[in-house]
Amino acid sequence: MSNLSHDSIAEFGKRVANQPVFARPIITNNNNNNNNSSTNSKSIASDVAGGKRKTKKPVYSQPNDTGVFRHTLSQLHNVIRFLKENVDVPQTAENLKANKIADINTNKQLYDLMIKNEKIIYNNVDRTFQYKPEYAIRSKEDLLNLLKERQEKVGVSRGMPYKELDDCIDLTNAIMELESEGKIMVIRLMKDSSPRLLYWNDQRYNTPMDQEFVDMFNSVKVPDESDLKKSLEDVGLQTVSVLENKVRPEDKPKQRKRKQTNRKIKITNTHLENFHMPTKS
Repeated sequence: MSNLSHDSIAEFGKRVANQPVFARPIITNNNNNNNNSSTNSKSIASDVAGGKRKTKKPVYSQPNDTGVFRHTLSQLHNVIRFLKENVDVPQTAENLKANKIADINTNKQLYDLMIKNEKIIYNNVDRTFQYKPEYAIRSKEDLLNLLKERQEKVGVSRGMPYKELDDCIDLTNAIMELESEGKIMVIRLMKDSSPRLLYWNDQRYNTPMDQEFVDMFNSVKVPDESDLKKSLEDVGLQTVSVLENKVRPEDKPKQRKRKQTNRKIKITNTHLENFHMPTKS
């Protein structure tokens, strides 16, 4: 029994010696953790200094949109419209305030915009504002000179559209006087006889006519529109073909041609072999 017990003890000792050895866990102190965190912070600071880490851009608070400048631009528009309606009368700051357009004495921003605006003429002496039209026309002589200069320009229509002069002073009387004097020619609208185009009339080319010829010309009666074509054909004249509404071949809508497909028919019914059914080759 003693031998067995001795052998068992020796065997047990060998098994214990062959068991794996585990490392003992080590608990670090708080001082070491603080040192590590400071080390990490130093490394982060060095990375930032070296340009390795991208920093976020700061977001600044934006000022609230009070709409003050927008209101100033609206007032400027009202001022220009008022000056345009009274284009021949310079306006002071008191006039604008009295007509409830704007008070430029208390709004320096509006005052600066009015002085710099290209459609407003500012007089430093009288401190007045006046609308600046596209064409500086103050009298019928100015209108006549403008039409004469336009007649001699190259690359522009010789007729001045009347709508381009709508921001000038009232030219109704000037146009009527120049037309009655034969210095300009006016093409008017049929619905209300208002001026449409203005032309300068070079009176050097006005040829005097005998009254007999004028009476003869006025005595010729123009046939009715329905009989005009027949009357021209009776005297051997042809009507202008370009006025006829003809449809050119290229104006007609093109129709798509359907593509023909050659499909071969394959006979699969072998019991119809002797019938010789036609096929497409």
